[in-house]
Amino acid sequence: MAGTPRWAVIAAWATVWCVIPSSVWRSAAGFGAGLGMSDEWRELQRIPGTGTVYVLTLSVLSIAFASLTLGLVYPWGERIPPRVPLAGGRDLPTWLVAGLAMAGVVPLAVIVWLSIVNWDVLIGAAGRPTTGWTTLATACYLPATLWPILVTAVTFAYVRRRTAAE
Repeated sequence: MAGTPRWAVIAAWATVWCVIPSSVWRSAAGFGAGLGMSDEWRELQRIPGTGTVYVLTLSVLSIAFASLTLGLVYPWGERIPPRVPLAGGRDLPTWLVAGLAMAGVVPLAVIVWLSIVNWDVLIGAAGRPTTGWTTLATACYLPATLWPILVTAVTFAYVRRRTAAE
């Protein structure tokens, strides 16, 4: 989009790609792949069962919400679709888009922080020796820690571009 810095487009796409490895890991666990997790951990997480539905839903929603960041660098994120009654075809207010994006960053940052603090418990490795599976799980989730940072950067680029245009 005209006026959007190249780094912002790259950061918006990076937001999507940073959640894919953890989503794949979660989904694999939900579908029953061992991934070095104990039977006790699986039972506690209710996998298979309601825990499977949870991790699959979380994976889909993570990718979907991360994909919304693309609306900050492409035209579809600036205009209400024409098919929306009474408001269709209008530009979205910059403050509204930026506010919604930043409102999502705060809980996201808290979730990332809590996940880091409780990492061993989350992946079922608490009290167990580090294995290749633990290292792989960490490698899959590590990029997701960039999600709130990337959304913040892209949001600031969006606000700067839109206010300069206004």
